[in-house]
Amino acid sequence: MNKLFTAVIFMAVSSTLAFAGGHSMDGHSSNASAAKAGSGVKFFGRLYVGYENKTTGAADSIDNIRDNDGKSRLGIKFKENLGGISLVGHAEWKFDIADGTSGADSATACTGARDCRTIDLHVGNLGFLTGLGYIGMGSFESPYKTMGMYDSNMDTALALNNHGGTSDGSFGIGGTWDSSISYHAAMGPMEIAYMRGMSDDVGGSNASNVKKGDYAFGIKLTDMLASGLEFGYARSHDKSGASNYGTSNDKMFASYKVMPNMGIFYTAEEIEIAGTNHAAGDIRTMGTHYTMGNNMIQLVYANGNMDAATTDYDTFSISNQMNLSKSTNLVIGITRKGVEGSGNAVRTYGLGLTHKF
Repeated sequence: MNKLFTAVIFMAVSSTLAFAGGHSMDGHSSNASAAKAGSGVKFFGRLYVGYENKTTGAADSIDNIRDNDGKSRLGIKFKENLGGISLVGHAEWKFDIADGTSGADSATACTGARDCRTIDLHVGNLGFLTGLGYIGMGSFESPYKTMGMYDSNMDTALALNNHGGTSDGSFGIGGTWDSSISYHAAMGPMEIAYMRGMSDDVGGSNASNVKKGDYAFGIKLTDMLASGLEFGYARSHDKSGASNYGTSNDKMFASYKVMPNMGIFYTAEEIEIAGTNHAAGDIRTMGTHYTMGNNMIQLVYANGNMDAATTDYDTFSISNQMNLSKSTNLVIGITRKGVEGSGNAVRTYGLGLTHKF
């Protein structure tokens, strides 16, 4: 079924490419149109550094000034008119301005080829934007991550997925997918996305993080039933999972703008693929965003009902993001994961400064 779906997408977009490549509205060749339009390459990025005080279990707290796991970015993007369709490119690298490594600061050794690179690829892809949507190849953020991802602290030390507040990892609200094909389209209030792993390189320290046959998809509806209401569903599937049919993470999500300066959100995840900060089970996350002038307060509660009862937990987070300008913000807050039974509680006080350009 998934192979058929992928084939249909390729055939439909190929037909559009063939039509657009051989015909233009003004009678000129598509090559001439493209040359006139140019590539329009744009550079973008962000710098992030923060202070973190983190305690795990009964161990002494650890104080750090760092950019954990390459949260600073530098990238290029472009969109070139080819006459009826557009070629779209995006490449983005991650790095750490505090200690010079792109991997997580918790790693004590470079166990893989990518662990301690100064600069590491975050995503990179090329594709075509057509009347049927976008289709491209490369590395991408999964629709399971991007759809229904409401954590405003995702790129700071306070991130919920670092404390069990949401799923994490490549099949959760965390990593990216290497060597994949991606399709994305928006039709009125509906947005759909599908991604499929296409790599056979699954061995060694520099292998792809997803394999051929892994897939993810999502569907989101916005302002359809009520103004300010968004809801949807996403799935991430590991073909090589423990069962004969593989294993999956499933997510239902919704958000609602209660008033101009206040919104609420909720996600319900059914987890079969364990992550770094959670086991298999259910994660329910609810929260609110409240804006006062240049300040945005986020308040979140999450409950992890794991398959192993002794690893159940509750996560609480409160933070304030101060927008110092259109490009710069300062966030301060606390996120705490309290474990019921065995396991270590995790508490993080954090302060992070971000500048985007």
